[in-house]
Amino acid sequence: MINLRSRVRLVAPVIALVLLGQGCLGGSSNKATGPDGGIFRTADGGDTWRQLQVINIGSKRASIANMGIVTMAVDPQDVNTLYAGTTENGVIFSNDGGESWQPATGLSVGRVNAIAVDSKAKCTVYATIANQIMKTTTCSRDWTRIYYDPRTDKSFTTLVSDWYNPNVVYAGTNDGDILRSDNAGESWRVVHRVEGVRVNQLVMDPRDSRVLYGATQGAGLVKTTDGGQTWTSIRKEFEAFENARRPNLIVLDPSNANRVYTISKYGILQSDNGGSSWTALKLPTPPGTVEMKAMAVHPKDAKRIVYATNKAVIWSVDGGTTWTTKKLPTARGAAFMLYNKAETPALFLGASPPPSN
Repeated sequence: MINLRSRVRLVAPVIALVLLGQGCLGGSSNKATGPDGGIFRTADGGDTWRQLQVINIGSKRASIANMGIVTMAVDPQDVNTLYAGTTENGVIFSNDGGESWQPATGLSVGRVNAIAVDSKAKCTVYATIANQIMKTTTCSRDWTRIYYDPRTDKSFTTLVSDWYNPNVVYAGTNDGDILRSDNAGESWRVVHRVEGVRVNQLVMDPRDSRVLYGATQGAGLVKTTDGGQTWTSIRKEFEAFENARRPNLIVLDPSNANRVYTISKYGILQSDNGGSSWTALKLPTPPGTVEMKAMAVHPKDAKRIVYATNKAVIWSVDGGTTWTTKKLPTARGAAFMLYNKAETPALFLGASPPPSN
């Protein structure tokens, strides 16, 4: 068991930001006409998108339109408070539903793969950066390193905070470890290991926090129903679907406890029995032809499903029976999609990193 805490401040200047002049502070509709990164929002099913650009840096305003977005999270207690992990600029956050953003003091540089927000303490947030897990209890005014792995080739890839008992936090790594903390990050222990395989994502059931699924890069899914004491491998169940053992994403149906979706290069698979068996959704593109990394299910209508490719956003209003293809607001592709839980939920889309030269 590891117990390691040290206060750190990452104070290198925020990069990849463009200062905005008078009259350039609003977001754009539909396709971005300038830098096409950052975060986009739609409230009408993808007919129109708004690029959310403004970030406040002290007394100046700049743009996040060139940022690559890795992950996003919404505060369970406040639909207007959003967090985003970026490829180079650490954590940015918004307290006004995305209209404007701020860099996280002390965590404004580096790649942040995962963010988890405490379900009961609004100002408590966890984030991963390389081989460290960071925590703030001051609404991002400062951050404390609560876990550090001395192996520089190890990185933390995913985080989950228990919505029932927020002292419990889970983390996954790029070499197959799943860790659990029972004291809000003071100490950690490995509760499962998938040897040498990256844990892409951990997802917790919104009805029973003892149930978690883990997506791995090559070994299918792992599942626990007892808070990590025992784990079941869901691997053979994917044999009929090529590349499905490398799921990029798990999505849980908000209204059906047993319905689980996975996204992989094969396509989208659906289980209605908690992962015991799977069927493939019929998509507009043939299986194995498109890499998909972003998907979301509407929080108030589970028949409304959306996923994104590098070229388009594809929508269904009937649970995947039929689909409508619409343009992406960015040429980069979507790295992440997230619905908030407002009265009229909005969909946020994080743009992938810019192409390398």
